[in-house]
Amino acid sequence: MSKDIKEIMLTNEKLFSKYACKSQDGIKINEEVGDIRPVFFRDIDKIIHSQAYTRYIDKTQVYAFIENDHITHRVLHVQLVSKVARTIGRALKLNEDLIEAIALGHDVGHAPFGHAGERFLDKIARRENIGYFCHNAQSVKMLKDLENLNVTVQTLDRNTCT
Repeated sequence: MSKDIKEIMLTNEKLFSKYACKSQDGIKINEEVGDIRPVFFRDIDKIIHSQAYTRYIDKTQVYAFIENDHITHRVLHVQLVSKVARTIGRALKLNEDLIEAIALGHDVGHAPFGHAGERFLDKIARRENIGYFCHNAQSVKMLKDLENLNVTVQTLDRNTCT
């Protein structure tokens, strides 16, 4: 029964582009057995249930000195990024589960005060010769090391700095 459910969930992958990463190619550091969900689908669930993701809830994307109902919260920003990315991925016949996992996890390593906070911490890290601060690399650290979520290498790889 569970094998049938998994097969149903993977049927769309037969229609993917030759450039798409299929779930069967997902690389886990610690293999999980007995789960009916494809690996990238599991990554999505792990990210949205993570402590780092739930911290998004009351964080604003920007700060303003006036009351403004139209200032978005970080969780909404991440969901909108995910929606746009999945739409593009669907048009290109790519793996929407992998795309969604990457999009949902892309900001979990953000410092307070967003990109301005990131630049401030990066400047301190470089001045003190302890490396650099990049929210994408911090996202990997949050998912992999601090919360030990065992998400796929593909999801983590797309969250690194360039």
